[in-house]
Formats: sequence, structure tokens, C-alpha cells
Amino acid sequence: MEPVNFLPEDPYLDRQDKPHVRPDRPLSQGDVFVDIPLVRAAKHSETSAHRFIAPTKIGPNALGMLVTHPCSSRSRSTHALKESVSIAPVVRCPPEFGPPWGGYYECFPLPGLRDGKDYVADLSAICPVRSEYLNGHRIACLGTEGLAALFHRLALNDSRLDRIPDHFAAEAERLSTETNLWELWVAKHSTEDGFQEWLNEEFPGQPIEDEHGQLVAGSAEQTGTPRREVLRWNFDEIKTELEQLLSQS
Repeated sequence: MEPVNFLPEDPYLDRQDKPHVRPDRPLSQGDVFVDIPLVRAAKHSETSAHRFIAPTKIGPNALGMLVTHPCSSRSRSTHALKESVSIAPVVRCPPEFGPPWGGYYECFPLPGLRDGKDYVADLSAICPVRSEYLNGHRIACLGTEGLAALFHRLALNDSRLDRIPDHFAAEAERLSTETNLWELWVAKHSTEDGFQEWLNEEFPGQPIEDEHGQLVAGSAEQTGTPRREVLRWNFDEIKTELEQLLSQS
């Protein structure tokens, strides 16, 4: 059976031809960068049979996508990006590859990415890139549906799963909502520091509605659950709470 494919018509949260897009948004999975060093497969040196060299592509045509989930690309203790992260080179779309994007499972489609032209992230050539070289070089970030499609394509390329597990959409929504809130934090504080600790604090609860559907002030009860664990279901409440906190600081 041919595996299912899906990709929204517009997979991007934001996109522009030149960097840096959404400067307050923490770098995350699905972000696309330009002019970063992309290491290619090592080959024998022409001057020494016992030496290998790894060519590096740089410049305005050196594009890449961050494909590592934040749980793996960021430190568990500091939440900062690790020294290096996994980047899939982004290249022009093969001429015979197009909607509905069937086959070519090693390629994640990036329609209209740059100058209106289609590109793909080459999942077969993922390489390490030092995180410091990504700063100020982002030209696109995926929206929730785009992230879900990326999760699916990564699994499809590695395992050829023949259906779309609901977890892809759920995890994409969770990651998107968390990063959206983190972006608000950075815009106010000019640093990523402190947000993850705030997210780990206890969720103060959701107020009870009266018979008219209005929230009753002071009726919320402590849940004993971190904000992080209820973010998907209580995004609006947590966003409001964060906005109130930021307005006071």
C-alpha cells in the first residue's frame, strides 16, 4: 500500500526571502535558515590517500532546516540550544516532484519557499551545524499543520508508516503553542531565560462558569499540575495569565 501523504497548501507560520524572520521567536524544529555551513559526506583527499575531507557548502545558496525536536536540540538544564543541532540541507525541488507530494519520502516539500520557487529539505543528508551559525539567519518557520506534516514525513522516511497517527497533529499543536508563548516572553524580556521555569510552575486552574457562561472570579482551584502539562487544553487561560504577568513587568 502506498503510504499516505499530507501537506497544507501553506505550511508556514511566517516566511520571507531574506533573514531574519520573527527575531523574538526561539529557534525550533522546522525552521529554515540561509547562509549556514552545511557539511557534506567526507571523501578521500586528493593529496593523501590516508586523509578524508568533508566539503562544506556556504553562502546564499546554503539553506537548511532544523529537524531535531526541542527535547533533543536543547539542554535539559538550561533550555538553550545545544552546541550543534541536526540540519537537513534545503535544495531546489526535483522537477518531477510536486503536489500531492507522493513518493520522494526523503524530501520534505517547502513550496514557494524562496522567490516563489519550490524547495525540499533533504532528509537523507542531515548534518550537524553549530547553533551559533543559525542566529540571525532564519527565513521561515512552520505553522502547526506544517510541523505535523514534517513529523509525518520524518517517520515516513524512516519507517514507511502507512497511516497518519493522531499523535503527529497533537504534538505539533503542543510544540507550536509552547513556542508561541515563548515568543511573547522573549519580546518582553529580550531573553529566552526564565520562560521554561515559569512553564514548569503549577497551573492555577480554570475559573468556574456561572449559569450565564461567565467566568466566576476567584473560583479557580489549584490543580497541582504544571502549566506545561495542560498547555494544549488550557492555552487561552495560560496565554492570558502570561500576558497579565508580562504587562506588570
